[in-house]
Amino acid sequence: MNEHMDNEKHAMEQPAGEPSFEQLFKASLEDIVELRRGAMVKGIVVGVGNDEVVVDVGAKAEGTVARDEFARAGLPVPGVGDEIEAMIQSVDATGAVRLSVLAARQREAWQMIEQAMANGDDVEGTVTAEVKGGYRVNIHGLDAFMPRSESDPNPRVSAAELVGKPCRVAILEAQRKPQNIVVSRKRPLEAEHARKREQFFATAKVGDRVSGTVRRMADFGAFVDVGGVDALLHVSDIAWRRLGHPSEMLSVGQTITAEIIKLEPETGKVSISMKALQEDPWSKVGEKYEPGMRLTGTVRRLLDFGAVVELEPGVEGLIHRSELSWLRRDIAPTQVLAEGDVVDVAVLEVDPAERKIRLSLKAVTENPWQAWLEAHPVGSKVRGKIKNKTDFGFFVPVGEGLDGLVHMENLVWHGDAAEALAGYQKGQEVECVVLGVDVERQRIALGIKQLTDDPFEVFLRGVQRGSTVHGKVVEVHGGGVLVELTEGVRAHLAMREVPRDRGELQVGDEVTAKVIDIHRKRRRVELSIRQYERDEEREAVRRYTKQAAEDNTPSPLALELKRKLLGEK
Repeated sequence: MNEHMDNEKHAMEQPAGEPSFEQLFKASLEDIVELRRGAMVKGIVVGVGNDEVVVDVGAKAEGTVARDEFARAGLPVPGVGDEIEAMIQSVDATGAVRLSVLAARQREAWQMIEQAMANGDDVEGTVTAEVKGGYRVNIHGLDAFMPRSESDPNPRVSAAELVGKPCRVAILEAQRKPQNIVVSRKRPLEAEHARKREQFFATAKVGDRVSGTVRRMADFGAFVDVGGVDALLHVSDIAWRRLGHPSEMLSVGQTITAEIIKLEPETGKVSISMKALQEDPWSKVGEKYEPGMRLTGTVRRLLDFGAVVELEPGVEGLIHRSELSWLRRDIAPTQVLAEGDVVDVAVLEVDPAERKIRLSLKAVTENPWQAWLEAHPVGSKVRGKIKNKTDFGFFVPVGEGLDGLVHMENLVWHGDAAEALAGYQKGQEVECVVLGVDVERQRIALGIKQLTDDPFEVFLRGVQRGSTVHGKVVEVHGGGVLVELTEGVRAHLAMREVPRDRGELQVGDEVTAKVIDIHRKRRRVELSIRQYERDEEREAVRRYTKQAAEDNTPSPLALELKRKLLGEK
């Protein structure tokens, strides 16, 4: 009793505001941690080693946590002085405590997963590895399986795009024993996409300008995220210039601005265009280009029928294969040009309405046919070896890439042209006369018979209509005969121009006749024996009449002949 009184006395003597012994004792009891397996404890990190982290958990006890558990639990390794929460795994006879942050986090994770599954909520996770049939996902220390079909709305998504990345997942299945958790990353994404798509189509309209990020590319275009909706940017809508692939101007992750050109809310399809925000370069083509201009461009594509040349971004012209070379009319474009070549071209035609420009490669170089004509005017002579023969003549090289044609009709002035052609052989050297050059049709006409005078023209120098000529019949046909007047000159004598009393003409007969017509272009002379004899008779009468007048004694016979032949009374 005395002791109790002393205590009361001592308590009464204790200064006001200080905790009593009883209070201190109760507080010390509260600080004593119950070190039992499965209990959750908080402690202060007092040491960090290579393998373990030492934690003061109170009650003069220290626990250890395997260092690798922090990574497996998705937590950073703590530093000395940090407070952590862990679960007691074991306490041995010496009082050593084994702790686990992974078990503590997994317990919390299971509670979170079961609650999320009951409420239909998503949870945070991290894709840690690709496994057979799908992926492993860490959810606060618990390993879950995500089937590949549930990884993304895009079935072509790669493991590189997922592994190591945090994500929201929906719990499809979860049971503790045996532990089995199946999750889906696709479902939250689809739900978010649906929400954004609904919001997008509720406000967007054709003509709106939107910004987005290039998500992926294909040969035909790029898919651009324009706020939760993947819009198609076709390769032809990226720029006015022709692109072979979207990667020529775009890259994945690039932010672009475009205009909405098509909306289909019922199917969720959106088409956008970057070039719709750019000025059409063809709108000024009519002002900038005109026939005859010389320009520099880049060969973009080679086709069977020509080459496409870019004159400026978005403006292309075509060089038809016939405009590639002066010397080869049907040359393949690949034999002259290659894609990427920078070339000088001439403008032949501009049609802005049809978005067409005709170009020429050969027009910017000297026309070899014109140059050859200037150096070899008509009438000049050339020499060369026969390159090849045809049924109608042969070709003679007259310059680099230039051949002249000697037609069989220009081999001899008279005689059989086919026989004359047969006398020439490939490789034989010949001298020719330039007869003409068709620059447009790229043809050179040569002649061999023109090396000598034309016997027809020589003959005509001394003959005119009404002249008397002599010749020999060389051919008889139904309507008349051919009369050779001199070597190389034949005239036609129609049967109606032969007196009936003359009889039939035969090959070899000598004839004397009058020239009644000359056709220089047809190289033909028409003869008449009838006209010759009539003129001879008239001339005889005139001579007789003249003689009689001089004698001044005209006889009755002379008067009668004069009346009949000259029509005089």
